[in-house]
Amino acid sequence: MRKTVGRFAGPAVLLVLTVAFYWKLTLTDQYIWFDHPDQSYLELPRMQFQAREIHRARFPLWDPYIWCGQSLIGQTQPGPLFPLNLAFALLPLDRDGYLRDATLNWYYAVVHFLAALFAYAFCRELRLSQTASVLAGCLFGFGGFLGSVPWTDVMNGAIFAPLVLLYVVRAARGERPWANAAMSGLWLGVSWLSGHHEVPLMLSLIVALSWMWRRLFRCAAISLVIAGLVGAVQLWPTSEFAHLSKRWVGTDKEASWNDRVPYTIHTVYSLPPSGVLETMLPAAHTYADVAPFMGGIAVSLALIGLAANRRDRNVRWIAAIGAVSLIYALGAFTPLHGFVYALSPMMARARVPVRAILFFNCAVAVLAAYGMGAPLEWMRRAGKFMAAAAALILTACSYWMFAGPPAPERLWLTGLCLAAGSAVALTGRRRAALIGLSLIELTPYAAARLTHRTQGNAVKFASVLARDRDVAEFLRAQPDRGRVVVNDDDIPANFGDWHAIEMLQGYVAGAPTWLVEGFMQTERFRQIANVTHYVGKQPGRPNQTEIFQGASGVKVFRVPDPMPRAYAVHYAVAVKTMAEASARVQDPAFDFRMTVSLPGEAPRLDTCGGDRVEVVRHGANRVTIRAAMECRGMVVLGDSYYPGWKAKVDGRAAPIYAAYGLMRGVVVEAGQHEIDMRYLPTSFLGGAALTILGLIGVLVIVSPWRRVSY
Repeated sequence: MRKTVGRFAGPAVLLVLTVAFYWKLTLTDQYIWFDHPDQSYLELPRMQFQAREIHRARFPLWDPYIWCGQSLIGQTQPGPLFPLNLAFALLPLDRDGYLRDATLNWYYAVVHFLAALFAYAFCRELRLSQTASVLAGCLFGFGGFLGSVPWTDVMNGAIFAPLVLLYVVRAARGERPWANAAMSGLWLGVSWLSGHHEVPLMLSLIVALSWMWRRLFRCAAISLVIAGLVGAVQLWPTSEFAHLSKRWVGTDKEASWNDRVPYTIHTVYSLPPSGVLETMLPAAHTYADVAPFMGGIAVSLALIGLAANRRDRNVRWIAAIGAVSLIYALGAFTPLHGFVYALSPMMARARVPVRAILFFNCAVAVLAAYGMGAPLEWMRRAGKFMAAAAALILTACSYWMFAGPPAPERLWLTGLCLAAGSAVALTGRRRAALIGLSLIELTPYAAARLTHRTQGNAVKFASVLARDRDVAEFLRAQPDRGRVVVNDDDIPANFGDWHAIEMLQGYVAGAPTWLVEGFMQTERFRQIANVTHYVGKQPGRPNQTEIFQGASGVKVFRVPDPMPRAYAVHYAVAVKTMAEASARVQDPAFDFRMTVSLPGEAPRLDTCGGDRVEVVRHGANRVTIRAAMECRGMVVLGDSYYPGWKAKVDGRAAPIYAAYGLMRGVVVEAGQHEIDMRYLPTSFLGGAALTILGLIGVLVIVSPWRRVSY
């Protein structure tokens, strides 16, 4: 019994420390963590859309609310299959059906607790004490990369780094190497489900190099194959979307799959050399919204941990991961990153090299745990180092106080914590006090990223989400509700995802090539896309009529003469490419109300009039249309074309054409018909089959041996 209680003591302490460290989020309703443009404008609306659909007992693969419809599973970044996202999507929404601030705050706390727990487990696997392991968990979970990164998708992929490395250590020790290699691959695959590719890509490279360094080539194969299989349900749709789309990478021109991100972009997102010192010395600024700060005590203990255990192979391996990651994070300031960029097309797509600081932070946290467990002689050396560093920092702060602008308060705090830490280290007693001092160092650093949501205008970005609900309610009540164009200067967030209002475009990282190049801003395109309203403080066109004004000053304007969401045409013109098909629509002589342009061969259509077409169901993954056709024609749906949509006419499969190179069209014979369109792409089904195969593979590989400790 005592052994069982002792086993869970460390995780329990970490849970308490997480709740206490983030008390502003967990124990009050005054603060939020997501007041960041990308998180508020892009990430949270997608989470809201997914949560809303799941509460309606539907799992969304397709997002109908932005860009005339967009593949949710293909976009990757939403992480719709990430386990934590699914769990939190099931929690209660507020009475109006929106995500609760408290839920989002606890989401943030749970992610950081898991990061701390995985680092703790890694250190315990390295045979470090519970106290030292708790220190490592706090440093990894609350400091550096994870203490500053504002994106949930990037954050979620990062927390698995120590857990993946844990199983590498276990396999290298000779404990059921194949089983532990499979477990390493399992969690690496889960990290690929998180939504963002950069950190899992870097982690995959580190894992591959680690297996090779230890000469465990069969383990490397098992680990990486399992990771690919487990992540396939997300990776396959991602690959499909990436090959069919263009993405915005910070340049004037969108990039396609075969385009390398210019090295100038990587240069912008490199960690400057001065940032290395900021691992120990706090600074107010970040690099690509990431800060490297771990604290003076953490760095001091890490240096001592490395020196005292330099003959330990695991210590050398961890130090090597940290050193190489730090050099890579420096990006354009060293030749290593440029060399990798030039030789590896995949790593060239990781355009933010500073994110490699995550693995340096992980190494510092683990080495600090080694330092806490160092013999008394080495702890005294750590105390002397802390005392010297404290003296330098406090002397500099005192000089600035009298001779120039005062030093930042957080720098004073680091100096004082180092002074107190030196006293603990010199005696070698009550080493657990170093955990408290480290948390004190990190507190202002973490608190700076939390926003008081009730004080004046402190909430700059997240306030947009709750601001225009009256506009959304008005639009939902309209009998001719179609698609809206939103002025993103007036409402920068993805209004459509957040409020369940279909909009023409939206704030995304990428979109299908034919939509990006498809004249979406033209009047004629907006007509075939069933744009019925414009939302903004001023009309988008002179011919729009104001019909509503919200409390924020945002208005709703009626757009004249829209096409219905679904309609029939009886003339088809064949062109060579999708770009030509969409360009044809812009020709004033082209009557798009009667004629459709199609890439490739055009089907035979009959000429008549008087058809009646009606959309009777319009959901995330399914659209149902009733059509009463006087003769053979094509029913065009004003939703975006994308592979993976399958159509049936009266229960029989029918091909979907790329109408105008942009929308969906289905040929229908004369008479009464029901057209059923469903989005269930082969990339998802095939990826799901591979993921199931990977999970079965893990069970098969693990089961012949005694139980694996997770």
